[in-house]
Amino acid sequence: MDLAQQLVRSVARTFFNSPDIDTRHVLIVDALVIHSALRDDDLSYLMSMNLKDLHRICAKLRDERLLQVHVRPELREGQQRPTNRTYYYIDYRQAIDAIKWRVYHLDKAVQGNSKPASEKKEYFCRRCSAEWTQMEVLDKVDPIRGFICHRCDDILVFDPEREAGGHEQSTKLNNQLRFITDTLPKLDAMVVPENTFETAHASARPVVRDATNQAAPSIVVESMAKPTAVKGMANTGPQSIAVDITELEGPTEAEKKSEQERKEKIAQSNALPSWHVQSTVTGTSYTGVNPLPVAKADEDEDKKPTDQVDDTMHSEEVTNLFEMLARQQAEEARRKEVEADDSDDEEDDQDDDEGEFEDIINNTGEKRQLSSGTTSVADTPASEERPPKKVKVEVPADDVDSDDEDVAFEDV
Repeated sequence: MDLAQQLVRSVARTFFNSPDIDTRHVLIVDALVIHSALRDDDLSYLMSMNLKDLHRICAKLRDERLLQVHVRPELREGQQRPTNRTYYYIDYRQAIDAIKWRVYHLDKAVQGNSKPASEKKEYFCRRCSAEWTQMEVLDKVDPIRGFICHRCDDILVFDPEREAGGHEQSTKLNNQLRFITDTLPKLDAMVVPENTFETAHASARPVVRDATNQAAPSIVVESMAKPTAVKGMANTGPQSIAVDITELEGPTEAEKKSEQERKEKIAQSNALPSWHVQSTVTGTSYTGVNPLPVAKADEDEDKKPTDQVDDTMHSEEVTNLFEMLARQQAEEARRKEVEADDSDDEEDDQDDDEGEFEDIINNTGEKRQLSSGTTSVADTPASEERPPKKVKVEVPADDVDSDDEDVAFEDV
């Protein structure tokens, strides 16, 4: 544990000691290493800062996985409602993993900028500030003065440290982080104890306050975030799980039987009552299936004979009803046939009436004989081609006897 605490404090001083970063991060980590766990108001008292700034700084450390946050409700003296209090502590296992991750990414970022020796520009010109690689200056060389610049023909200066490659940067980084890289294998070889909130709070060192800044004592309230079916029950899940492995494909006979029993039980529980689907008078069932598939023997034996009589009477009534309907339909059909025959007879009588002729008296008083045969146009006078015509004759009314008008018709 001491080695893990030393590593966390060293990392905080290494990565949070730059001018653009608040150095109070280092003080907070040291306070948590010393006190193991601190409440936010106690930590603000030690840091002499308000809670808002303290929470902002601790949020940065929490994002870097260097500390952990725990919130629990507490009830102060003189209050009826509990309030949530924030505690800070260090989980050394997570802190060590976060340090490994940071060192790994730093090393990868530095190695990504490495260049091969053939691409390093180690020659530069003082006059025109041009830079050249070793392969570029080989074609223009003076045996006495050395390599010559291609741009201004001035002598080039060789400086291998002018542009340090990725390998050099990686070497410098490894030298600066050597204390971390040397400590991590030692921590991997040992077992770092788990430091949860309960463990850290149990071994916490109390904060000594002066008389003017005493904190009110508080009582921990049991959290009801996870309600249970029975108050005080710690675990409501299944206590054991049994798994059966068989070589057969599909369900076994026992499983099929249990499934069938389960379906029958569900069907019986969902079945409608007998008085709802069966007539209490005639005993007729109005469903496609028997509402009571399992009948008791004693009920069959005790069945009254009147029920059978009622069924027979009901069937006879239905049969008589259908016979009566058939007789009515037959009578209706016969009536329609009689009416059709009468209508045909009337049409025949009308045709016979149209074939007869009446005697017509001409103006001379002679009576024409009816012709029974066919008459040609030549034999018939032109005056007789016209049909008989009736003329309306008004008779003068008698003013003395009657006021009514008599209308007489005379054959012409």
